[in-house]
Amino acid sequence: MDTSEYMPMFLAEAREHLQELNIAVVQLEENPEDRPTVDQIFRIAHSLKGMSATMGFPHIAELTHEMEEVFELLRQRSGGLGADAVDTVLACLDALSATVEVIESDGEEKLDPAPLIDRLRQLVRADKHEPSPRHDDQAPQAAVAAAHEAGKRVLHLKAALDEQALMPAVRALMLFSALGEHGELIASVPPPDEIEQFGGRELEAWLAGEHEEEVVAASARHISDIVAVEIREVAPPAAESPAPAAESPAPAAESPAPPAAESPAPRAAASSPKPAVPGGLGDSGHGARTVRVDAERLDALMHQMGELVIHRTAVEALTADLEAPQLQQAVQNLTRSSQALQSMVMQVRMIPVDVVFLRFPRLVRDLSSKLGKEVDLQLLGKETELDRTVVDALGDPLVHLVRNALDHGLEPPDERVATGKPRAGKVQIAARHAGGSVVIEVRDDGRGIDPEAVARKACAAGLIDADQAATLDMRGAVELLFTPGFSTAEATSDISGRGVGMDAVRAKIRELGGEVVLDSTLGAGTHAQIRLPLTLAIVSALQVDVAGAPFAIPLDRIERTLRLTEKNIGWVAGRRMLVLDDGVLPLLEGARTFARDPRGEHELVVIVRGQDRRLGLAVDELIGQRELVTRPLPSVVSDGEPVSGGAVLADGRIALIIDCDALAAGMLAFTAPPRGASAPPRGASAPPRGASAPPRGASAPPRGASALAA
Repeated sequence: MDTSEYMPMFLAEAREHLQELNIAVVQLEENPEDRPTVDQIFRIAHSLKGMSATMGFPHIAELTHEMEEVFELLRQRSGGLGADAVDTVLACLDALSATVEVIESDGEEKLDPAPLIDRLRQLVRADKHEPSPRHDDQAPQAAVAAAHEAGKRVLHLKAALDEQALMPAVRALMLFSALGEHGELIASVPPPDEIEQFGGRELEAWLAGEHEEEVVAASARHISDIVAVEIREVAPPAAESPAPAAESPAPAAESPAPPAAESPAPRAAASSPKPAVPGGLGDSGHGARTVRVDAERLDALMHQMGELVIHRTAVEALTADLEAPQLQQAVQNLTRSSQALQSMVMQVRMIPVDVVFLRFPRLVRDLSSKLGKEVDLQLLGKETELDRTVVDALGDPLVHLVRNALDHGLEPPDERVATGKPRAGKVQIAARHAGGSVVIEVRDDGRGIDPEAVARKACAAGLIDADQAATLDMRGAVELLFTPGFSTAEATSDISGRGVGMDAVRAKIRELGGEVVLDSTLGAGTHAQIRLPLTLAIVSALQVDVAGAPFAIPLDRIERTLRLTEKNIGWVAGRRMLVLDDGVLPLLEGARTFARDPRGEHELVVIVRGQDRRLGLAVDELIGQRELVTRPLPSVVSDGEPVSGGAVLADGRIALIIDCDALAAGMLAFTAPPRGASAPPRGASAPPRGASAPPRGASAPPRGASALAA
């Protein structure tokens, strides 16, 4: 049987099963009496074993089967598994994960399960006192009796396989899955947990459902290599159902009739909903509620949706000034429908951030064990949704932040107790929606950032001098932590100390159009906040005009707009400043910032938020709100510019998307740095073109601004 067409589904489901097993095993180590998690582990392991055997990967099936023997210990005794058993199981899961990756790249199962199987069997021999109960003759009777008590009709089916049939285990799985379309499979021979080892020719099944015998028999005969089918109704006990007709069995056709002579099997869920089949052999009975779609198809769908938005905007612009009521109504209907479609397409791309969060219980468990620390991990807002492309890129930055929290932030248990803290440190990862963005926070209640320790390290590394080190405050210390190559670790290890981490976090989040802010209180802990857009494909932005060129500012970065007057303009150290009731902000001229020839005085200003500061950007004209399909810019175009992408406008021109974080970084590049913060600011690898130095000739205002200077 050619299984190549099922390979993508197998790989995707195998990864999901292994991730869920990692989470479940760690949860069970923390709460050994969690019986639902025990049951979940058995279901997942059994499904993974069955999938692997069906796809022709016997080593994965063999290793998973031995793992099930260890999981059986959970049912036989209280107290859960010991640390050695958990370590062994997690090592098996790591080996299985690596094998899945090799299968995807090479198509071959390169796994030697013998060493891990030996470790598993040693655990079983050491801890398992009695053999686990197997299915016996009483199991079908008990299941049948329970079905009758529930008022269900029970059918008993026997099937024979051809003597020359290959892969009898696969035929058994196919038969039981087909029967699951007609009711609840309450018992079977072989039982669900022994299908992979089945090599016989006789199959039995007990089915609780309402379908007629001939319909069920016909469905069974359509399975390849099944040569005989016998089916009858199992009568309930006479005391409970005295009707004579129900006491006698109703045999159906028993000879291997040709499939063409039989009526075709009905479609799934033709009558009542089907209960789940034990052991994962069947479906829920309501039909498939979800489908797997290749990520490239989703990307193509979003691309086409973006093209539709561009064309819709063009139509709106062409018809805006036409006096044709019916045409205007048609355009409004087009706009409404396309916006609804756009919303649906974006929702299809949304996946919960839990996909990223799933890796952290295992990560925290391994790191805390290696570091000798006790950690209470809290995951909040796991249902918060993000665009798939954002979620895919979010994993590594969060891993860096969590590793830093455990290694640098949390103290050893004895040190925490000495300072009046609980032995177990708390690490909280939370996600939430905030307007058009998603905010993800990583908090710990550890020792916090010590500016003096950071100053000593930075001074030793030559990043700051002694005078700056003496006056370094928390803000300056935080800025230094984002410097490439800088680390506060005393020694290099496989966890930290190489100076690669926080700068990588900043760079990756900047690539995603987001921002990262770090705050800390000495002795109380550290708080890292990541703010990201919901999606990277289509953004809502304010289109502005700067020296005749179109630019766009993301709406989630805009605080407000205002008109410049003599009252709200001031000069500090030769630079224009925006004087407001709530503070004094740096004021950037749009033409100078983007290296354009000014066409007069900028009369309007947009107040934006970049990194951890606000600033004003003076522009010529506010065009209006637009929904723009963003595209990345070639490096030759974007190099040195504070822009993050481009978008095609309705008139065919390209509007550059302004990068507010880069604007803020550029301000730091040519203004006086914060006290002690001589290190490069976050995101300031290159100042914006045209703004690399302070304006010269501070005694006079810049060209075109004389009438506005205070």
